[in-house]
Amino acid sequence: MPKGVVVAPARHGGDQAQAFLRRGRRYIPLGAPDAESFPARLDAALLGPEPRAGSLGHLVWRYQQSPEFKRLAPRTQDDYREQLGRIGRAFGREPLSAFDDKVAAQRIFAWRDRRAASPRRADYRVQVLKSLLGWAAGRGLVERNRAAGIPPLYRSDRRYKIWRPEDVEAFVAVAAPNLALALILAVETGQRQSDLLALRWRDIDGDVIGLRQAKTRQDVAVPITPPLARALEIAPRSSPFVLVRQDGQAWASEGGFRNAWRYYCRKAGITDLTFHDLRGTFVTRRLADGWSLQEVAFCTGHSFRNLACLERYAHRGTIARALARRRLRQSEIALPPPSPMALWPEGP
Repeated sequence: MPKGVVVAPARHGGDQAQAFLRRGRRYIPLGAPDAESFPARLDAALLGPEPRAGSLGHLVWRYQQSPEFKRLAPRTQDDYREQLGRIGRAFGREPLSAFDDKVAAQRIFAWRDRRAASPRRADYRVQVLKSLLGWAAGRGLVERNRAAGIPPLYRSDRRYKIWRPEDVEAFVAVAAPNLALALILAVETGQRQSDLLALRWRDIDGDVIGLRQAKTRQDVAVPITPPLARALEIAPRSSPFVLVRQDGQAWASEGGFRNAWRYYCRKAGITDLTFHDLRGTFVTRRLADGWSLQEVAFCTGHSFRNLACLERYAHRGTIARALARRRLRQSEIALPPPSPMALWPEGP
């Protein structure tokens, strides 16, 4: 279900469950979720009434019905709708022609800068606006994308934020078994939190985990390491999903999982590492083990055309030291032992 949809269970034996779309303090009735008319009513409620033609609000309305928008992953569509709503409230009544003017970039900068205290959120709003105006420019609805040249506010380098073995041990020592399994899965597969929460037992094929990532739609396959195999062997199979709550049920939301994760991080004394840093730890470990960039990309889902982006996940110092030691060991094995004659040259 899209974000904002709530389902009220049936109160009496003959009643059907009813779905509603929450919009602020309003709840828009959608009818029974299993009714044939439900998808159409949901789409109409998500779109809202058609705005005035020629306005930016009308462009937002059209964009959400486009094939490009519908190709986005469901989670991305939810996030985009939220930001498109903010864009509509800020610029929706303005004529679309106003975004052909050079002054439009200044107004977009000012709109972004008002949210500078939360740079990542401000950047995401601009990212969605770039997508919207890029779609409009591609269809000839505006002359150019005035948001395209706006740089991000947020700057972060988390290449050096990796989970050390002692960090992993500290977390596993205090965490509930279901959260400990989540950590081991993440550090041994390099997958995103959302993909791991959606992972099913049927996705495990012998000694390989295969799945299609929700964000990139890439098919990935990751070998099951001995530590992961041991963790999976003792994990309960009370649900089709691998990661479950302590009561054996699937996680109802990513928010519930994140709250539990933060709790055990605090309990373990881990304050400067995130769940996503486990993805970088996986990349760092595999490159340090001598894997090629292509081999890592087959696991992480990165495009072969842009392998350089893996660098933002990799701790170069750790990789360099591991490779240097490996080369040293290989050279020691390859060199023959010195002969006594080489050590003790003949006398006169």
